[in-house]
Parts: sequence; C-alpha cells; structure tokens
Amino acid sequence: MSVLTAFTVPGDDFLMGWTLQRAPEMQIEIERVAVEDDDVTPYFWVAGEEFEGFEAALADDPTVERSVELEDHGDQRLYQVEWERNTKGIVYAVSEVDATILQAESDGTDWSVELLFPGDEAVSEFQDYAAAHDLSFELRWLHDSAHPEAFGQYGVTDEQREALVAAYRNGYFEVPGDVSLGELADELDISKNAASARLHRGYANLVENTLVHDE
Repeated sequence: MSVLTAFTVPGDDFLMGWTLQRAPEMQIEIERVAVEDDDVTPYFWVAGEEFEGFEAALADDPTVERSVELEDHGDQRLYQVEWERNTKGIVYAVSEVDATILQAESDGTDWSVELLFPGDEAVSEFQDYAAAHDLSFELRWLHDSAHPEAFGQYGVTDEQREALVAAYRNGYFEVPGDVSLGELADELDISKNAASARLHRGYANLVENTLVHDE
C-alpha cells in the first residue's frame, strides 16, 4: 500500500537553500523534479514582486548551474533550473526510492514537502538514506493511502485524465478561459455533459488522492 507523507525540510537539504536565504519574500512552488545520476532539474513557479532580486540570487547560487525562465504571467513565473551538487540532498533520496513529490512550497527558509511512497519499505529506505548522508527533516504526518492506484495515477481514469489534460493544454482553466466547455467537448469528440462529468469526477479523484488525508 502506498504511503502519503509530509515533511519540513531545510532549504540546504532540499533545493535552492542559498537562493531562499537571499530572496525570502518570494514564494516558490515545485511543479516537478527530474533526477538523473548527479543532475537535478527542478521546474518551479515563483510568485512575488521582487523577481529582479530573485533572479540575481538564482544566478549567483553556487548549487545552480543554469536557469531558464519558461513562462511569465506578471506576478508569477515558471523556471527550469539545472542544479548539481556533490552533497546528496533529500531530493536524491526521493528519486532513489521511487517516491513522488506531490507538492513542495517554500516559506523563505524551509520547504514544506508532500511525498507519495510506493510502500513502507521505501519509507524506511528514505530514512536510512537521510541518516547516512546527515540530512535533516521533520516528519509532520504519515498516512497509508486507501487507494494504491493513486501512485502515479491518483485514482484518475484514462478518460478523466484525457479530459483534464486537454482542458489544461487548451486553456480551459485560465481566468478567463481560453476555450468553453462546449469547445473542449468538441476537441474530445464527446458531448458537453460527458465532458463536464469527466472533469468533475477527475477533480474529485485528484483531491481525494492528493489533498484529503484524514479519512
């Protein structure tokens, strides 16, 4: 059975600790992290008003090899960073035990991280890795997932996933939306009612398997 967890992790033991210390007023939220050998490539959203200072700190961060701005929405921007360091951080432990970062947000100093592990053994391996590399974290909560299929899928069916991804890629979730529900239904070649049902059921499954942990 998969295991849902939440940790508080110091910036130096996760990602971009140096940058966080110099731009604490900016809010950072990890979208996803790709790890291959010693290379770590995080994609993350940054919100705030001091982008000039943040980008200067990111450029000077000794753990950052290269950064690229991918999207600019005024007070929110999406970045890709190539990040490499000799000391193995928590993010490497996540990769080695095949865990998934569901959410990671900074408060300017520490990271609040939610992880999904494939099972109890992976949690133990993660703890062993952290201890062996002298990495610190604080466990906030741990729950067994009532839905093992949530690992990678989050309880979403193939049809629901198709509808949600199409909605996202076509700008349905933008405010205002770039396409209407009817236009999205035409894109999927289904009725408007069917499109609405798939989206609502997909939303419900995503929330149940990623945000609701007290049932």
